[in-house]
Amino acid sequence: MAYAPLIFDLHGVLLGRREPDGHLPAGEVLRQLRAAGHPLRFLTNSSSVERRQVVAQLASAGVEVDAGEVYTAAMTVAHYLRRCGRPRKLFVVGSDALRAELDAMCGGLLNWAAPEEADTVVASRDPALDEDTLRRLARAAQPQLIATCRDLGFPDGDGIHPGPGQTVARVEQALDAQAMVLGKPNPYALESVMDLPAPLSDCVVIGDSPLQDVALARKAGARAVLVASGGEAPDGPEPDWRIDAIDQLLPLLCR
Repeated sequence: MAYAPLIFDLHGVLLGRREPDGHLPAGEVLRQLRAAGHPLRFLTNSSSVERRQVVAQLASAGVEVDAGEVYTAAMTVAHYLRRCGRPRKLFVVGSDALRAELDAMCGGLLNWAAPEEADTVVASRDPALDEDTLRRLARAAQPQLIATCRDLGFPDGDGIHPGPGQTVARVEQALDAQAMVLGKPNPYALESVMDLPAPLSDCVVIGDSPLQDVALARKAGARAVLVASGGEAPDGPEPDWRIDAIDQLLPLLCR
């Protein structure tokens, strides 16, 4: 399996996770995987951080990566809007980082609109979403609704934080519409956004969620490693391999 591109999830795998006693830290494991010839990529459903912020977060956890190896859900949505190529009256339910990514990649295609005037709504995690905004969205004339993901929560060291899925559900109810979800487990990022040096059938997705990471691998035709998260994993597609510690990737992939 030498040189197989490895696609890592972040939260619960490289961030917000403590390796079991007696095992190598994640940063050293990734260094050895690189030395063995594996190209590394990092894919997160988060849209509240920019690439450079992800690099800084990983560095603080002892994991050194290049910004060009990092892909966020905000980048995936921006790529889709740019590829569609039509002007949009856009309203964003989400973070400033999401707005900045959309503006940087889509530029002149976007006109920022009030909720009731939008023909496109992008929804992600927004704990500040209020009832007035939802009422105004309900007056919009059937806008296209795009969501980053449906994650209900994510681990981040001190516990599970609410994910974008809760916000997305509220926006769907207000618009009486079902969102097109572009983040994991949709393989759009792997198929259209990510710079990969090999076919997807040669790639390995490494994550802690059967419903997001393993499902992503199955939809893309890749292989999957499920990393134990410390709790009972929800039902979902079966991975190719299960591991309890990140350094168990070394005998699995470096042979």
